[in-house]
Amino acid sequence: MFRITSRTALMAGVAMASALSAQSAMAQAGAEAPGTVDELVITGRPIAESQAAALQIQKESPSLVSVIAADAVGRLPDQNIAFAIGRLPGVAVERDQGQARYVNLRGSKKNWTTISFDGLTIVSPEGRDSRLDNIPSALASQIIVTKAVTPDMPGETIAGNVDVKTRSAFDRSGLFVAGKAALGYVELGGGEESDVSLTVSNRFLDGRLGVLALGSFYHRNMVTDNWETDPYQTAGNGRDARPGNESRRWAREFENKPYRLTRQNIGGVFKVEYEFDDNNKVDFSSIYTSYIDEELRNNYIFRMDNGATTTAATACPAVAAPQTTSGFADICNGNTPQKGTVYGAQITSNFNSLETAEYTWTNTVGGEHLWSDWNVKWKLNYTQAEDGQDAPARSNFASPSTIADRPTVDYDFTDPNNNIVKLFRTVVTGTGSSAVRSKGAAVQSIDAFLAPAVSISTTDGGDPTFAYTAKFDVEREFEMFGSPFKLKFGGLFGSRTKKHEETLYSATIAQITAAGQTFNYDQIRNLKPFQGELVMGYDFNYFSKDAVDKRANDLLKAGVLVRQNTNANFFRVQEEILAGYAMGTWTQDWGNIVAGARIERVKNTGTAFGGVGTANTLVTASNDQVLVFPSAHINWNLNDEMKVRVGFTTGAARPDFDELRPNLVANESTQTISGGNPDAKPERAYGVDAYYEWYMASGGYLSLGVYYKDIKDALFSQSGVFGRDTLNFGGVDRSGYTLSTLRNGGKGHILGVEAAIAQSIEPFLEDSNLPDWVKGFGVQANITLNDSEFNVPSVGGVPERKIPVIGASDTAYNVSVYYERYGLSARLAYQYRTPWGQFVGDYQVLNGKTVPVTNGDVYWDSDEELDFSVRYRVNDNFEVTFDAVNLTNDRGRRYGDVSANPIEFEKFGRRFIAGVNFTF
Repeated sequence: MFRITSRTALMAGVAMASALSAQSAMAQAGAEAPGTVDELVITGRPIAESQAAALQIQKESPSLVSVIAADAVGRLPDQNIAFAIGRLPGVAVERDQGQARYVNLRGSKKNWTTISFDGLTIVSPEGRDSRLDNIPSALASQIIVTKAVTPDMPGETIAGNVDVKTRSAFDRSGLFVAGKAALGYVELGGGEESDVSLTVSNRFLDGRLGVLALGSFYHRNMVTDNWETDPYQTAGNGRDARPGNESRRWAREFENKPYRLTRQNIGGVFKVEYEFDDNNKVDFSSIYTSYIDEELRNNYIFRMDNGATTTAATACPAVAAPQTTSGFADICNGNTPQKGTVYGAQITSNFNSLETAEYTWTNTVGGEHLWSDWNVKWKLNYTQAEDGQDAPARSNFASPSTIADRPTVDYDFTDPNNNIVKLFRTVVTGTGSSAVRSKGAAVQSIDAFLAPAVSISTTDGGDPTFAYTAKFDVEREFEMFGSPFKLKFGGLFGSRTKKHEETLYSATIAQITAAGQTFNYDQIRNLKPFQGELVMGYDFNYFSKDAVDKRANDLLKAGVLVRQNTNANFFRVQEEILAGYAMGTWTQDWGNIVAGARIERVKNTGTAFGGVGTANTLVTASNDQVLVFPSAHINWNLNDEMKVRVGFTTGAARPDFDELRPNLVANESTQTISGGNPDAKPERAYGVDAYYEWYMASGGYLSLGVYYKDIKDALFSQSGVFGRDTLNFGGVDRSGYTLSTLRNGGKGHILGVEAAIAQSIEPFLEDSNLPDWVKGFGVQANITLNDSEFNVPSVGGVPERKIPVIGASDTAYNVSVYYERYGLSARLAYQYRTPWGQFVGDYQVLNGKTVPVTNGDVYWDSDEELDFSVRYRVNDNFEVTFDAVNLTNDRGRRYGDVSANPIEFEKFGRRFIAGVNFTF
């Protein structure tokens, strides 16, 4: 066993990282490394040494990559893979309820990034959107983010690939046991947090057989503060016809969603590896990851426009008329979009018990063989994944039609961080349409306007995916024109089938009453008050999960809940991929050139229910495409420390499975069709990268690069001519109907700059007279700057628009300061990104101005997170840990079209967790 504990640990770590990398390369080639070090245990500077090892892999890569080692993940509270890689250069995180979920690589859309385990691409439970919050970081020994793809990677990898290298028994010489156990506190709501993992591995039969088992479990209870002001409306559909209406946007609804959440991650790896000899190895791995979200949602929706009438298209009268309507969107009674009063607003209350479970179970058998200088690798894989959508109980309540039984609502949306409503009694004087409404006494509890039940339902559903993959790669090295040349080629066959399964039972209150049963709020009430910190204009109590689940189940057993027809939601899409590639690496004294091409044939066949008026006809549609993806990379070594990389890449991101479904439903009266688009083509991207990298002798790292992607056939939702005869029956030609669906047509670009630096100050202070403790500081920082543009083609009289590429922030950066000395390792890390687009919305032209129909384009506002972690190594076997997460108590905020129109605001609170890591 080798231990680094000296003051020169950093330099030793760099050298050792280089030696280990060379050793690994020789082992892969079937050679025995001289001076083999069985195990490296770093006890002096774990951050610096982990960084050095990762940089060595990055330096030797044939294309642009960023690497993070397992030990570096452990230095921060990176519970899942998205958290972990979110600190790398060029990576920006998208969160859900404050938890990292997706990543945007260098300003690209989240579905442009693929995921792989040990080099084999897997399907995500959500399809093309690669969710990373269901992969615990404990599974990884190393994470490699490839930003410039090579021909041996899938063509759908436009932005890059996240490869999770799982742990192996061959990482150690014999028995190895490691794990962690931690408990924590969630500030908002006072919930608990726990995180445990255990890894056991050993080698048998003279070290030729390796067996590893790993398990991890993460659990958190939390609440969120939430309000939503959504959707916004303009002009006719917003009921405002007064002059200047094109500049006013009225919120049709305001709602609070005070969530109570229980989130869990479960991960496991079982791996068996056997080396027959130095030239032949086989392995089997089974990897399971899951993300479970139990969500309890008190959802109070204040429908502002209910019962409102469209105002006159003239200026307001000199004397205000008596208030005989709700007053929604009426500037003549003093209302503005930001502040005003609505008389007799409807309250819709949803008390939902939701349980979603996302999992991926991937099983791979493979081998590596060296035969007569030919290195052959093969893999056979079966993966099963599911995006679960269960709802044990959904209950709905709505205000009665009597205006006097509905509240008068004062809304105040002037504070962008806390839109708020206050409740009053509604006083009605007179009868009929001329009855005058006015504000009565203030009411604090929303239960005073307890709405009668409307319905209750229970759902068992999800989107399962079944994938089969066969893959082989062949390599051989020889000389070409007097220089080393490595030829690599291979092929892949993949079959993926994704479908939607849903069983829904529901009943209205009328059906429940007719069956002699009851359902009301008192049966599900919980007297527990609000646990959040949001200043609300009213009081409420949570509902009971046990009570609402039991009531739904009892009504189901009694036969009161009736199974509903869910044909309209069904789809089944099968995708077959046949791919081949060839590439070469030509090595010179100054570096190397990597070039080649990949060809893929992709066939999609989709089945769904469609029809006229209702989805009652099974419709099948398919498309077949052949795509070619050339790429080339030049890696030029300026000297032993500096290199320049230049790359050209191509890729195509296919539409998601549910977007290809042919569930087309026609409306005869409006001559419109809605549904998926089986004819949607992939988004094409052509990229160029140029990077300078400096791997300093001091163990530091500096990089500066520029990148450009040209985008063709971008996908977005828009209306247009149907153009198919699929629904032509009954003597009616519907090919000319208007189809609202996902379409190609946009084009754009991303131009960006990326810079990163990492350095410990110790090498610069070795000969100084400063105290030894001063030398423990270091810094890691990176920044990404984007200039992106995407054009939305003209449609329906709306001129062409230009917006930023979806998922692209103008700026994203990470800064962390760390300290390592005397067994203490601490780091303060900050992440920030500017706003980015979530999806493209609909627009219209009013009085010569292009304005949103409702919310328009939707954006996530700027996002930040400040985390602190400290580790102290007690001895060779034990380390105590403490993590503090989201110290700035950051919020999640979305807005429609412009920041002045927020549509969602959430806060999640700080989290604190402490524990112990152990290794034997």
